[in-house]
Amino acid sequence: MSTRQEQKQKTRQAFFDAVLNLCMTGQSFSSISLRQVTREVGVVPTAFYRHFDDMESLGKNLVEHELGTALAALREFMQFGKKRSFERQIATNVQIFFEAIDSHPHYWQFIASERFGGSEAVRHAINNQIAIFANFMSEDLALQPAFAHINKYDRTLLAETGINLSFSWIRDWLDLRDDANFSESITETEIASRKKDMLHRCTRQTQMLFYGAYNWQSSETTLLKDE
Repeated sequence: MSTRQEQKQKTRQAFFDAVLNLCMTGQSFSSISLRQVTREVGVVPTAFYRHFDDMESLGKNLVEHELGTALAALREFMQFGKKRSFERQIATNVQIFFEAIDSHPHYWQFIASERFGGSEAVRHAINNQIAIFANFMSEDLALQPAFAHINKYDRTLLAETGINLSFSWIRDWLDLRDDANFSESITETEIASRKKDMLHRCTRQTQMLFYGAYNWQSSETTLLKDE
């Protein structure tokens, strides 16, 4: 990679980091202005357009780069279909997910906040990355005999449900992290106990989901109200 390409990537990452830092102050992505971002990066506004068409383009690229990279790493570590889907694997995978949040809290807060936020481009980018991950996860599950009786459509639904479940934990886990960092009235022991309790509850939720899927028959039909 040339020095010029390296500098371009470095500047693009600086824009991503600027957005994440501003969102950590409580701002939503849709409320952040181009001038705020360029001021945070330390460049003139015209320099922004060398990298992005507009703020929506910046948000879309941020999600594709950060979430795409994060989910690819999670898939590599988890490998649902290549191991037994019993307690230790599920517990380990839930713990891996929380460790990923702890490693990049700014980014995961952005995802949790903006998945249903005001930017259409960001919402679509997040949903697209989730759909890609769900397809990969469905393929992994197909490798496991426990889910061989479930057709591809239902395996994808199972994957989507698992992802939606895990994404619903992000905000609560970050709150525990914030309590540990900023609350003087809560001891480290209490924070550790709360994290252990949440890890247990989330593991049980995931077990109930996947053990239930083991008994699902894809031949079953769901009646709609108008049928």
